Amino acid sequence: MSGATSYRRTAFAVFRTREFYILLSLFALCTLLYYFGELIDYAGWSSLRRDFFYGVHDVHRLFFLAPIIYAGHSFRVKGALIVTFAAFIVFLPRALIVTPFTDPILRMVLFTAVAGLVGCSAGVIRNQFERRTHLEALITTERDRLLSIFDKMEDGVMIVGPDYRIRFMNPGMVREFGEGIASYCYECLHSFDSPCEQICRLPNVIAGATERWEYNFPDGRTYDVIASPFVDSDGEICQLAILRNVTERKQVELELIKLDKLKSELLSNVSHEVRSPLTSIKGIVGSLLQKDIELDDETQEMLLVGVSEETDRLASLVTKVLDMSKLEAGVWKPEKELCHISDIVNEAVEREKWVFKNHIFQSDLGPDLPEMYADYGQIRQVLTNLLENAAAYSEEGTQITVKARTSDGMIEVSVSDQGLGIPEEDLSNVFIKFYRGEQGRQKPGGTGLGLAISQAIVHNHDGRIWAESEIEHGSTFYFTLPVGAASEA
Repeated sequence: MSGATSYRRTAFAVFRTREFYILLSLFALCTLLYYFGELIDYAGWSSLRRDFFYGVHDVHRLFFLAPIIYAGHSFRVKGALIVTFAAFIVFLPRALIVTPFTDPILRMVLFTAVAGLVGCSAGVIRNQFERRTHLEALITTERDRLLSIFDKMEDGVMIVGPDYRIRFMNPGMVREFGEGIASYCYECLHSFDSPCEQICRLPNVIAGATERWEYNFPDGRTYDVIASPFVDSDGEICQLAILRNVTERKQVELELIKLDKLKSELLSNVSHEVRSPLTSIKGIVGSLLQKDIELDDETQEMLLVGVSEETDRLASLVTKVLDMSKLEAGVWKPEKELCHISDIVNEAVEREKWVFKNHIFQSDLGPDLPEMYADYGQIRQVLTNLLENAAAYSEEGTQITVKARTSDGMIEVSVSDQGLGIPEEDLSNVFIKFYRGEQGRQKPGGTGLGLAISQAIVHNHDGRIWAESEIEHGSTFYFTLPVGAASEA
């Protein structure tokens, strides 16, 4: 039922079209011309009598090619076959009754077959034409859609022909490399005078392979490149390449690798630094617990001092790790108050004189140093870290100098030593977490966190910290703090 209903709907739809009424009129006109001679005789219109209307019927049947071809063009093969059958019905009475010529049936059948074939050919040609037009429109639409996608892509897209000439560049590619359509790819991308044979993948792609690789340009940019075969509109096999700028990602990867290396070094250093004082403490405690050996008071005091020093060393290590964690988490905020830098310098220097008895500590404080609004404990921690660092990288008996003065509305503090100095290429790394210089360290220990902690504290006080050094002439670390009052907080 559904098939019959669909057929009826299709038929009714055809009957309502303009092409159907044109075909009907054309067929009726051809039928009238075909029987016009008989109609004249029947009506007695002698004035209209012409020899043409009584001539060879095959000539009259040629008029029916028009409706048959039109049916094939408008309604395809089915329409051509229906009109051909209708024409056969029209031809049949004249061939059987009227015609005086020989073999009328055979001639009629042959003409009908040829006319039907011509009409069906017209329908087939129309189908093929429309299919081709549709495919061309589809291809054009898809191509325009693809080009629109390419235009909106942030990644660079480029089509290169087998002659190395660039046929297409999307805006992303133009932004990265400049306009280069019709130029050679090796000139536009690499500024080469000839094809880059060792790195070029174009021949492989033209041969049908899909290639993916990373390319580093001399200016530091890194691109992830995917190249695939692409048939252009002229039928040439070209290379469609997509270039994604991964410079930042590669830098992050390198930083992560570097950070992972530094963390591995930290774990190694921390484990060593923790093991050393624990081993010493365990050995000293073991000696004190031996009941079969009597120790005099001086020896006991020396061993207890050793325990105290190793405990301080262990506590300092743990404190630095915790301080760095708090700074990174943003929970160690400065509790600012009015204070004098001279008080902080004097307290820090006196403490380090007691810790590093074999170094010479001097302070040079400028006159009339103003008050500052800062966290007393944190700034003292900065000075302590710098002083300990200076003592660790300079020989015993050498001098360590602390200076403080005002400069451009800031308080500038410096810590100078007479150590081996820091190579120029390492100066930019000394404030990186876990970094430890290769130059000789005079004191054991060190995690590479002291300077990183100091930098974070100074930055939290809106100050600046930096280092200057000369090989064999020692190093100087500077930091500045803004002069302020409580009302400015």
